Amino acid sequence: MYLNNVKIGSSKILNGLLIAIVALPTAINGLFALVAMVSENIDRLTGLFVAAVTFFFFAAGVSLIVWRCMALYKLSRARIYNSIFEEDHDGIISYESIATMTGLPMPKVIKELMWFTRRDFIRNVTLGRNAVRVNVLSNEHDFLTVSCPTCGAHVNIRRNGGGRCNHCGTFMRAKGEGDV
Repeated sequence: MYLNNVKIGSSKILNGLLIAIVALPTAINGLFALVAMVSENIDRLTGLFVAAVTFFFFAAGVSLIVWRCMALYKLSRARIYNSIFEEDHDGIISYESIATMTGLPMPKVIKELMWFTRRDFIRNVTLGRNAVRVNVLSNEHDFLTVSCPTCGAHVNIRRNGGGRCNHCGTFMRAKGEGDV
């Protein structure tokens, strides 16, 4: 696992709370802006001023909600990168192949991986100029040679990870010492 699940989970909770806290005042500000614009009890200039101020706070609340929803979406992509790293066979993955697997442009992949590693959402990887090096830090990340259950080919996968067969494409997850 290359994900820092504790940090990702706490960030998702914090973003969800922030969205929930901002949503109600934002909706109330939107209603106040509408009421101020159509109210006949206050003069026109005061009504426009109140409407402008409340609309400003409404727009700020909506912007904050959208920004935090985008952050939640970005965090969900960390799992995609984690699965790519787990399926790696040799410890080095080019940015071009990651971009191909994710369907994202290569500059966006590099930018996201830098963001994830700087904030410690993804760990045990080193970003290089042309590729990502998946660090093998302990015995639990050593590679095992297993037989593919579908075609019988010998495949190297990480001890507590997974990988795809190079011949038939079957996904395998290591359960124990050489078992899939």
